[in-house]
Amino acid sequence: MSSSSPKAITLRTIVTATTLALAVALGSLLHPTLKNTEPPPALAAVVPKQFGVWRELSNPMLQVDISVPNESTSRDQPYDDSVSRTYSDASGHQVMLALAYGRNQRQEVKIHRPELCYPAQGFKVNRLEPVSFPIKSLNGEQIIGNRMIATNVNNNHTEAVSYWIRIGSIYSQDAVKTRIHILKEGLQGRRTDGVLVRVSQQLKPGQDPQDLFKVQEQFAADLAQATSASGQKLLIN
Repeated sequence: MSSSSPKAITLRTIVTATTLALAVALGSLLHPTLKNTEPPPALAAVVPKQFGVWRELSNPMLQVDISVPNESTSRDQPYDDSVSRTYSDASGHQVMLALAYGRNQRQEVKIHRPELCYPAQGFKVNRLEPVSFPIKSLNGEQIIGNRMIATNVNNNHTEAVSYWIRIGSIYSQDAVKTRIHILKEGLQGRRTDGVLVRVSQQLKPGQDPQDLFKVQEQFAADLAQATSASGQKLLIN
């Protein structure tokens, strides 16, 4: 059995050390230090309970979960803050609102998309399509998201859902583009935050979902306009 020469061992040591150094450097880029450690305002405080024709119901409807209470941020629980409410207007429309915010979006920890969350809780997604909301971000960008119709396979409860996901400065509809955006932000020494804004209603048999989607889009526009400046930075930055 031949032994490695001192020259070969030295070269291997240099290559190994260099590889480890690059790995550490790359890890620092992909997991940069937060430049802004100021905690964001609480969603419950910045989102109004009354706005326009809408009033919060004291007994909210049971919603599909978006977070697990009292657990630290992880792959399964990517949120630092969340709030769920039900609003109604004088015409009898009842709209469920779910908001979830995560300060640090990473490749392995990101906002959960409703088309994945709903099936995990017994729903079948019947329809999923992109939508442009009648809302512009603080930077003047059109807010885009998705419409979804999903049915609970156990009790035939059907919901019409409208939502958008903001990841940093983009509105996420494509998982690959979202990963690329997070990577680019990381390479520039920034971590991206993220928020889910989800609006939903029960779809009754024979009801036209387009009627509900119109209500939801108007509700979302009214909400964005009525939310405080600090809240708008979270929802439509």
